[in-house]
Amino acid sequence: MKVSVEKLPTSEAVLEVDVTWDEMEKASEKAYRKLVQKVDVQGFRRGKAPRSLLERKLGKEYIYQEGLDDLIAETYRNTLKEYELTPITQPKLEAPTLEMGQPYHFSLTVPIITPVELADYHAMHFEREDVSVTSEEVDKELEALRNRQASWEVVERPAAIGDRVTADLKLTVEGESVSDLKDHTFELTDKGGGIFTGMDENVVGMQAGESKSFSTTIPEDYSNEKLAGKRADYEITLHKVEEKHLPELDDAFAEKVSEGQYQTLEDLSKALSDNILENKKRQANDALREKVLNALIEQSKFTIHPLLIDEEVEDMMHQTSHMLERQHLSMEQYLLIMRKSREEYMQELRPEAEKRVKRELVLDEVANREHIEVEAQEIEALFNAYAQIGQNLPRTEAGIRALALSYRREKTLSRLIELIAGPDPDAEGSGSVSEEAEEATVENAQAAAFAGEAAAQEAHTESEKAEEPAAVTPPSDARAAEKVE
Repeated sequence: MKVSVEKLPTSEAVLEVDVTWDEMEKASEKAYRKLVQKVDVQGFRRGKAPRSLLERKLGKEYIYQEGLDDLIAETYRNTLKEYELTPITQPKLEAPTLEMGQPYHFSLTVPIITPVELADYHAMHFEREDVSVTSEEVDKELEALRNRQASWEVVERPAAIGDRVTADLKLTVEGESVSDLKDHTFELTDKGGGIFTGMDENVVGMQAGESKSFSTTIPEDYSNEKLAGKRADYEITLHKVEEKHLPELDDAFAEKVSEGQYQTLEDLSKALSDNILENKKRQANDALREKVLNALIEQSKFTIHPLLIDEEVEDMMHQTSHMLERQHLSMEQYLLIMRKSREEYMQELRPEAEKRVKRELVLDEVANREHIEVEAQEIEALFNAYAQIGQNLPRTEAGIRALALSYRREKTLSRLIELIAGPDPDAEGSGSVSEEAEEATVENAQAAAFAGEAAAQEAHTESEKAEEPAAVTPPSDARAAEKVE
């Protein structure tokens, strides 16, 4: 049997197969041995009927066609393995009617994943950002803690910036009510924005029991275009003015806000500094990861079949749908709120879907080149990590596969950062996967392995389907009408 494979620039592979009649005879004999175990022939136990009687019962062409179907499926599987082809979906089969005694030719066209042509990432270099913490940043955190511990005291004086007021507030724009609040409490600030821009400065100077009407102008860049730049008319009745009292920054304050964890203000300040530094390092690492990956994607070459992007869009829809369910909202309701059709929303997702596909292709190719694998104990550790945050993942085959794939990509990204920016000076050990990789997997794989379990299972099913060619449709008079069980 002669098999040729041509990879097209459209990210498809065409398999051309020539089968001799001798090979067809062998295939039909295998089909006979399979069918004779399933079909009852009068006077014979199953598996014992001669071929001539089985042909009389089913039709000679039926057996040959069955053999051809099996031959096509086997050839397809073997060719995928030999040429290392990864199908995206079922192939398109072109198979003419079988003519007895004649050689046979069929072709299969299958959408495939085309490996990315990676840029030389070993030649790339990025510097890690040095991060530090200033005393001003620590003071800002302390001040935020003070404000959260503030107490409020009612005062009999005009309202001022920094006070908290309680008021009835009515806002109209061009005669239409935009807001009508009763006993609404808010702090007065000179940094307000949005639709209430200019309101606070008009409340300043008012006293409890006083009413006032005034107008402001909504900013031109306000998000609601129907209101942007319009005049806003207010009617306000002030009921209460409260003055803020901040606690002293001392050891007693430190002990209170830390619930006894820190006894002195110095210890609390040190802890805040450490937290700020840790957050800065995390942000710097996240920024570096994105910078490196984006640079590698930009410098690499891709041939992406549209089906890959279609599948990613569907996955994103699955993930969104699950998140909406947790908010007791259906996808249909969400689209109604967004005033978009399903097709419009899916079209909007395509650029991000393409970006995700490129990211995955790059990471998978780097993983192959760097021989990065995921061990069973690593997967077990991830399941345990989920369990610790109250999410017991279903340990289905599809769920485990999705989790392993996500973690492999995170390991790969960590390795890529080490190659391009050098080892993380704060990472413990040598050659070990960073803590960020595990944390990122717990975050990023959640939708795929838990929330998107249905999508993962569906993807798995489609993957299995892709490994089998579409069934050959025989001539109507060549095959029995009923399926042989």
